[in-house]
Amino acid sequence: MKKIVTDFQALLWLLLVALLGCTQDANILSIAFNQNNPDVIYAGATGGKFYKSVDGGLVFEKLNEGLTSYNIAAVGVSPSLSMVIYAGSYGDSVYRSINGGRNWNIVNKGLDDNVGTQAVNAVIVDPNNIKNVFVGTNHGVYATTDGGSQWNDVNMGMANRFVISLAFDPTNKDKMIAGTNEGIFKTTNAARNWSIIHPETRSWAVNTIRFDPTTPGTLFAGTNKGVFKSTDAGKNWQLKNAGLSSPFISSIEIDYKKSEILYAGNGDGVYKSENGGESWQFLDQSPNSVSALILHPKQPEILLAGTMTGLYKSMDRGITWKKPHIK
Repeated sequence: MKKIVTDFQALLWLLLVALLGCTQDANILSIAFNQNNPDVIYAGATGGKFYKSVDGGLVFEKLNEGLTSYNIAAVGVSPSLSMVIYAGSYGDSVYRSINGGRNWNIVNKGLDDNVGTQAVNAVIVDPNNIKNVFVGTNHGVYATTDGGSQWNDVNMGMANRFVISLAFDPTNKDKMIAGTNEGIFKTTNAARNWSIIHPETRSWAVNTIRFDPTTPGTLFAGTNKGVFKSTDAGKNWQLKNAGLSSPFISSIEIDYKKSEILYAGNGDGVYKSENGGESWQFLDQSPNSVSALILHPKQPEILLAGTMTGLYKSMDRGITWKKPHIK
């Protein structure tokens, strides 16, 4: 009973965001940039909605031909061929578009029996090979080496834990971190096997993992208990909650030019740290009910937030926010 309650509390915010939606605005669950052309931005939402902007986020157009009504919880864009996009859904596995989101096809062979109508919470694409894709599901991690034609579970050492987040180590793509409802797991051999990164993390539900892009070995975890920081590749962790009024963190972003600047999103809105996470300040004008945060890949002063009431964009590091138009 204790485990059920813990899992429920840990995932409550994500499930509320996914299920409640809103009547007039898009309920945004995931955001991704086209790394080769950052004027192109993608966003996944409840009800099978997928949005694309080609003007840096001023206007978003709905593109969901081939998608079902299931919620688009994760978007993965190929860094090497940005017209190839993968979308993970709550309830209908994985979709792929090869034309920048104009239309979609389901690619879930191998996921059907094991995942079926369950959740695909995270999608990451190998930066060097668009056919290598990893997804985090509520039955562990699955991988494809052929662009989604066939998926196989890669859960040795992890079992079938609910995987909420995935991240490549920027120093070596064979090293990955998986955030689950029962801790953080790592692999050093492209997911052939996994091990718990530290026993302390078993009591955390890990909603997001971010590596510091300027300092190897430093990473942050956004969890149901707050923000944790490691400076030794996960061997040890410190809780960094000073200034946070609510500990449930849905998303974290790190400024890749000034890595002492971080952002954290939760039900209150957006918090900002200017000292590497040692303390946090609430951004008064930020939107609330934040489920996703992302920084512009070339202009880190630009920040986008996905919320239950739509997309919001800041051009000044979170001081002020505007709502893009969604067609």
